Amino acid sequence: MHPLAARAGRRGGRPRGTGGPAPGPARGGGGHGRRPPAVHRVREPPHRRARPLRGGRGEGPHGRALRLLPRGLDGTAPRPAADPGPAVTAGLLDWLDAPSESAGLRFLAEDGTWETVSYAALAGHVRATARALRDRGLTTGQAVAVLRRTGPGFAAAFFGTLAAGGTPAPLAPPGALGAARRWRAHAAHVIAESGAALVLADPDLAEAVTAVAGPRCPVLAPAAAADAPPGSWPPAETALLQFTSGSRGRVRGVRVSRSNLEAGIAMIGRRWADRAAGTGVPWLPLHHDLGLIFGLLTPVVRGEPVALMRPEQFVQRPLRWLREHHARPGMVMLMPNFGLEYVVRRVRPEQLAGLDLSGVEAVVTGAERVRLDTAAAFLDLLAPCGLRPSALRPAYGLAEATLGVTCAPLGRVARAVAVAPGPLRMGEPLPLLGSAEVSRRVPGGPGTWHVSCGTPLDGLTVAIVDDAGRRLPDGSLGEITVAGPSVALGHTSAQEDPATRFEDGVLFTGDAGFMIGGELYVVGRIGDSLQVRGRNVYVEELEAALAEEGLLTRQRTAVLAGYLDDDPVVCVLTAAPSAEDVVACLTPLVGPDVAVRVLRVRAGAIELTSSGKPRRRSMWRKLLAGEIDGPLLSSSEPAGAGR
Repeated sequence: MHPLAARAGRRGGRPRGTGGPAPGPARGGGGHGRRPPAVHRVREPPHRRARPLRGGRGEGPHGRALRLLPRGLDGTAPRPAADPGPAVTAGLLDWLDAPSESAGLRFLAEDGTWETVSYAALAGHVRATARALRDRGLTTGQAVAVLRRTGPGFAAAFFGTLAAGGTPAPLAPPGALGAARRWRAHAAHVIAESGAALVLADPDLAEAVTAVAGPRCPVLAPAAAADAPPGSWPPAETALLQFTSGSRGRVRGVRVSRSNLEAGIAMIGRRWADRAAGTGVPWLPLHHDLGLIFGLLTPVVRGEPVALMRPEQFVQRPLRWLREHHARPGMVMLMPNFGLEYVVRRVRPEQLAGLDLSGVEAVVTGAERVRLDTAAAFLDLLAPCGLRPSALRPAYGLAEATLGVTCAPLGRVARAVAVAPGPLRMGEPLPLLGSAEVSRRVPGGPGTWHVSCGTPLDGLTVAIVDDAGRRLPDGSLGEITVAGPSVALGHTSAQEDPATRFEDGVLFTGDAGFMIGGELYVVGRIGDSLQVRGRNVYVEELEAALAEEGLLTRQRTAVLAGYLDDDPVVCVLTAAPSAEDVVACLTPLVGPDVAVRVLRVRAGAIELTSSGKPRRRSMWRKLLAGEIDGPLLSSSEPAGAGR
């Protein structure tokens, strides 16, 4: 038995942690003709009422139970922001009325050549796909699972489903989730949870998804469709079923309305694309909201040219991706922090001779915490190519807000602030040590650096609240809330996420953060933290500290946190050595009341989502169940252990 699981068993208590209760079975079947799932807005889930935060024995700093469910801002829920003004919001399908013959999509083919599909040609494929779906019995409001790789087929399937009055639900392709069994479980869950009536798949993926979908959910694998007579069908209320990555637990469906999606695209356009000649060369997967909404939907709806690569093409040759930005003005790069890290690791300075990146307007990085050391290394590597520090645009967003929430404004160097090391207390001012611009060098001195994610997008209200829902002043740690026209309808499942939730048009994100001077700084997930004596320890903070010391490598190390019989434990799973250094690095950060364990595991035990994030809750559950096994390399005991 695993040492952690054995310890829990000896005490006889119920193991708890980031995983929470095991997820139940997926709802529903996969049959044709089912109603789309109802939206669930849970005002106060029963399992959340009067539930204390986990601190000591469930009490806050003054001995009172702390509520997790905010009531609102200053006693009332924040209201959606007013319309920002005269900006025009384009309809999702308006581009079909007069599609461009000259602008369109470029896709990198398997042989390394670029294929171009004009928007006029794409419009023909969209109409043909819509007609085919209606001919197969699709009715307004039904979901269609989309299993197509990055290419014209995905764009035709997505917009064709919308044109037919359906709701697209993008699926991760096989290989994106590692083991085949994990992909089958993911596909089965998405098909069942979305209530998909049909699946649109690439021909070579049809057999695999047919085995998962079952006989009640037909799989269509159309070849490149010819044009078809225009059809007119009522639009679905839900324009997108966006499934989350699963880094926060079980994959959940988010119901995004047509107005949500149109507002989100308009916000992106006003913040970034209005200064760019195109959106660059996105390589993120199209089943992920960052790749889908920013990389594909925004340029198509706005009629802008864009070149798309598949994730594996970027991974195989990141230098080729960089060269696509050579001497082109107004370009926007788009990637998470691990993309910056990958470029730094794989591209050598001597390979960049002659490369001109002075035309890159923005490097938008989001989807995970932006690390100051990674950003500095990326800027330092590409500075000889003309990339300016002011191009770096850290951003924050999530599927429940239709992607974008905040982003650093164009033309200004992003900022970072240093917070004193050690646990943090929700609702109280942070111990700030200083600030600096994000540049080619990491400032010295103690503390953990947090990079600003910028200001709210036009039309959104972002606030920081305490555990009782009261708005907090600048520099205080609390929960991030979002209100505005892009906040989604809700989740597909009645099992509302206890952290991320919707209340009267306001999104309580479940993320901890703080504001300074109107800019947002994100600390980490409230659900991926420990509370000890009223102070919070965030795993993202711990991973950032390990990375700064060179002790963390993606896919080889993951930090988990949870409780064993009310005792807080941080567990580091690693396929690398240096266990003693890990304990020495983390012990001052977690404080004297938290045990630190370092376990040697095989590299395959580090579970990642399709977007590269660690699946902490899944790994924690498996750790407690003894399904992740490995020798205990090093550990530290909390003060007072054994008394």
